[in-house]
Amino acid sequence: MSLEMKHVFYTYQEGSPAESHALQDICLNINEGEFLGIVGHTGSGKSTLIQHLNGLLKPSKGEVLIDGININQKEAKAQRKELRMRVGLVFQYPEYQLFEETVELDIGFGPRNMGLKESEVTARVQEAMALLKLDYKTLRKQSPFDLSGGQKRKVAIAGVLAMKPKYLVLDEPTAGLDPRGREEFLEQLQTLHQQGMTIIMVSHSMDDMARYAQRMIVMDHGQIQLEGKPHEIFSQPEKLLQIGLDVPSLTKLLLELKQRGLDVRTDLFEPEAVKDEIMRVIKEKDGRGIC
Repeated sequence: MSLEMKHVFYTYQEGSPAESHALQDICLNINEGEFLGIVGHTGSGKSTLIQHLNGLLKPSKGEVLIDGININQKEAKAQRKELRMRVGLVFQYPEYQLFEETVELDIGFGPRNMGLKESEVTARVQEAMALLKLDYKTLRKQSPFDLSGGQKRKVAIAGVLAMKPKYLVLDEPTAGLDPRGREEFLEQLQTLHQQGMTIIMVSHSMDDMARYAQRMIVMDHGQIQLEGKPHEIFSQPEKLLQIGLDVPSLTKLLLELKQRGLDVRTDLFEPEAVKDEIMRVIKEKDGRGIC
């Protein structure tokens, strides 16, 4: 099963002098269980695209299918609520959407709104908090507004996870987090993916994409300009620069070393792997240096 977009167009303020074409002929298939990264400069159409994945926006033209069902088709009206729940959408700074008196009430709002029994709501709250390493007993009665920035974000995302989506879509989920909070969050996101959840993540960080995404799309002017595995995308630095993007810092280092005559691989993204590769090639050159 999958999320699919077929020839999707979306126009803001259609027919007015301020008409703007945000998406143009988007064809995209997101397979169940994959980690897809979406990158592009501001205004490239990333956020507009992901808001189509759960029916928050309706395409001006084209189809959006959730597990084979066109979410905007009249025949799917009765199923629309259930279909939208399969896709959990987390906006930038989701902590701004916290509103309940306690952590437990905030995380349980979605499941309770689904009409579940209180016992099931509690079970889902506990499960979602455990997934994000939030201690239920310690935090359940606390006000979410008294928590740290990183904890607030986890609580907000736990509220989405408590609804048990099949697909998790995140728009710049690490924006504003300190380096430690960012690393912890991304590792937990990776754990969710390893447990079988489909992850779709929008990010400006090429380093994050290199480390976590299995496949990437690069957007520009409402269109998909590049698509492939991270090493395939980052092997085209000139194209990325034309779009206004860059390559990961470690890729930049490896490309620079290759230009200087060191025969290194350029498809490595983990610091330890890059270090080992550089040391391997230096040893092969028998101490003659890299210049």
